[in-house]
Amino acid sequence: MQNNTNQKQTPTTNNQRVKKALANFGLSQNEIAIFTEALKHEETSPYALARATKIPRTTVYDVLMSLSLKGLVTLNQSDGFSKQQTKIKAKNPSILRTILKNRRDELTSAEVDIVEILPILKGDYHQDKSSSDFQFFPGIKGAENVYFHKPDSQLPKVVWENLMPMDAFGKDPMNFFTKVETDVNIAKGIDHREIIPLTEWTKHVLSYQYGLDKTYIDSRQMRYIDNPIFDLHLSITVQGTRTYITCSHQDEAWGLIINSIALSAALRAMFELQWISATPITHQIVKSWGKNEYLKQEKKKSS
Repeated sequence: MQNNTNQKQTPTTNNQRVKKALANFGLSQNEIAIFTEALKHEETSPYALARATKIPRTTVYDVLMSLSLKGLVTLNQSDGFSKQQTKIKAKNPSILRTILKNRRDELTSAEVDIVEILPILKGDYHQDKSSSDFQFFPGIKGAENVYFHKPDSQLPKVVWENLMPMDAFGKDPMNFFTKVETDVNIAKGIDHREIIPLTEWTKHVLSYQYGLDKTYIDSRQMRYIDNPIFDLHLSITVQGTRTYITCSHQDEAWGLIINSIALSAALRAMFELQWISATPITHQIVKSWGKNEYLKQEKKKSS
């Protein structure tokens, strides 16, 4: 026996569809009941509609006036005194589409007018203020302030990391900062992801930090892009609505903190696109690069 998945339309389901569509059109339950009842008659009266729908006659008069103003019924009185003598005639249901088209035209016309005046209204709303702000820190001290200024937050963090040279801010401060960040990420379970350009320099830094502390790899998810086009000389961290940018490259040294919902969202979207195609950095990959010679000499001199 073939299973027919198309349910047969019954009077009950049709009635439900009609009520739902007319409600979406903007009619109240009383308006739906009276309009659909009026459609069944060439002409009817408030008394007959009240009896058929079980809606009080005083309410029927108000509903009919509303339907008339909406263009769905016509009201004809035999004289100016008796509401009971009012004759009701429902309009062809096709009027519903005409009304919808007119609404669309009116809304589109209103949209054109609104777009024209929005700059005026937004000028009053925004004035000279903005919910966004930025702080610029010039020089190597400015870069240092931003690089080490990480918020006390457990919000997810995405980073484009050029792996800043130690001579930028000093070996000890950078190693200390990296260790603290590693411990905090692990202790608080912070979602910390980094994208790194794969170069001889970044291999050196990664193997150096890995040699100091194996948990460095576990404290953050890192992926690399092995493409010379991805020539990164900045450290860019996005956390919450804030973006932290640090530059210490050749003659440029500066830091920038920007608080912007739009910018942070855009940067995060670009990060996600790159993250999909980037290659994960694992313990095995870092080990395959061999022991860090610089760290080996450093330990030998300190012993």
